[in-house]
Amino acid sequence: MEFKEYKLMDVVEVLNKTINPQKNKNTNFTLYSLPAFDNNKTPEICKGENINSNKIIIDREAILFNKLNIRFKRIWNLTSVDNNSICSTEFIPLVANQKIILNDYLYYLLILDEFNIELIESSTGTSNSHQRINKEILLDKTVYLPSIENQKKIIYILKNIDKKIELNNQINDNLYGIIQQLYINLYKDTEEWEKIELGSITKILSGKRPKEKSNNGHYPIIGANGIMGFTVDYNIFEDVIIMGRVGTLGIVKRYYNKIWASDNTLIIKTKYKNYVENYLKTIDYNLLNTGSTQPLLTQRDIKKQKIFFNENKILRFENISQKILDKIRNNDNRNQILEKLRDTLLTKLMNGEIDLENIQI
Repeated sequence: MEFKEYKLMDVVEVLNKTINPQKNKNTNFTLYSLPAFDNNKTPEICKGENINSNKIIIDREAILFNKLNIRFKRIWNLTSVDNNSICSTEFIPLVANQKIILNDYLYYLLILDEFNIELIESSTGTSNSHQRINKEILLDKTVYLPSIENQKKIIYILKNIDKKIELNNQINDNLYGIIQQLYINLYKDTEEWEKIELGSITKILSGKRPKEKSNNGHYPIIGANGIMGFTVDYNIFEDVIIMGRVGTLGIVKRYYNKIWASDNTLIIKTKYKNYVENYLKTIDYNLLNTGSTQPLLTQRDIKKQKIFFNENKILRFENISQKILDKIRNNDNRNQILEKLRDTLLTKLMNGEIDLENIQI
């Protein structure tokens, strides 16, 4: 398979026109941000008055390449764009020159490990958890592109795997919806329930600052908004609930693999994990914020929350919802296997190690 050499800047256009949403207070914007990416790639719908900084206008299909902590590969392939779409300035929006590189091929090129290694090494910042790349360094990258026909074949192979991953994600969304509905149904009749403090059925701890952060670490460091880095050690290896304590409040997630829960988080341990997790997702954390310069949540704030309690009914809910959660985790494990397969094929396809002559699309 033949390849032609280009600089990335020669095959893409960078969208850089910005807008101040505050000047369009009543306009509904579709906002692509890093937290939205982490939230199952679900863009936020926000009124302009609630968006406090300038954003980049997205007026066509584009690939959003994250500048911050690129090891996490927050790379968003926007295959359709609504009116009034905007993105965080933490993204670099790239539009492919379709005569040379197809949009989907550009996406797969950008998520390639080999493509990102030099960019990671060139990242700069005040801390290991806030490393950014320079846009000019990205655009100056040399890329080797096959013909459009072979690009289509590579896309066809990789997209078949991604479709299976997306199907599993859709199944999981439906399964989560069932758990949420089971939780809501618990409250249809609360006459036999008592109200207690959440602290009486949980053990709540604060996370700790990791001893060191490392690009070569295997264990994710969990911050208030999810993964914020990696380290060589872990402080949690059990099924726990993690939520933000400083900065971003109200992000509630479950972890059951080896992680390091940072000092920006609260760790909630309980016999009633599924019940407490769903309850925590209903709290308005803005009402609990005690921070003066940045949002802050204390252990006491959470422990004092009143919660309905009926052990027999909750244990029944735990039993049913856990079976559903196990199916979700099985799908997550399948997706990890599929992602490894895709990434292995991705490297071989991009390097021309796989013969595409007999691939029919």
